[in-house]
Amino acid sequence: MLLLALTFVTEATADALQQGQAEMVSNHPRRTMALDVVQNATDFFFEGPVNDNGIPAKGTPFVTTGFIYPAGTLEAYGTSSGITANGDPEFPELVIGTWICRGWHLQDGDAESGVVVVTTQTFDFDKDNAGHQMIVTDGIELADFNVPFVRPVTGGSGKFGRFKGQMEQTYLNFNASGGFNMTFKVSRR
Repeated sequence: MLLLALTFVTEATADALQQGQAEMVSNHPRRTMALDVVQNATDFFFEGPVNDNGIPAKGTPFVTTGFIYPAGTLEAYGTSSGITANGDPEFPELVIGTWICRGWHLQDGDAESGVVVVTTQTFDFDKDNAGHQMIVTDGIELADFNVPFVRPVTGGSGKFGRFKGQMEQTYLNFNASGGFNMTFKVSRR
């Protein structure tokens, strides 16, 4: 089932595992779940001014969606893969959920470095019952590619209802729809 694709593994090093040790926080091992996400730029909507390049300007609110794939999908098929130019998933049989992102631009949308947006991201893993298996994060995002940044997990539902931790996000590349491809690692205790 869906959650089989979302396996949790300890972050302890191989040496620590051999010694029977794991990183402990409040007597609970820290665990991670990794995901790949492709933004669907054909489903990007904003309201407000644009800059000279026609890109949403600082202060502009927006909402967008995308597809969640198992970790390693973008590595296996290429960092610009995962979606077609018309916004359909390139590998529909691998999609494990829907990603929704809403927020505000803190710089113009074509900024290449620094904090560019503040967002709420929803990762919905139950395609048949929207909202039943979700993780929600809140925080800033950097415009830089291949620079990881961390945001807090602010809530969840279903099996993620007691999820506490943080999420590391990294922008990898643009995709065929004009959106971003990203990797995520969710650390929890």
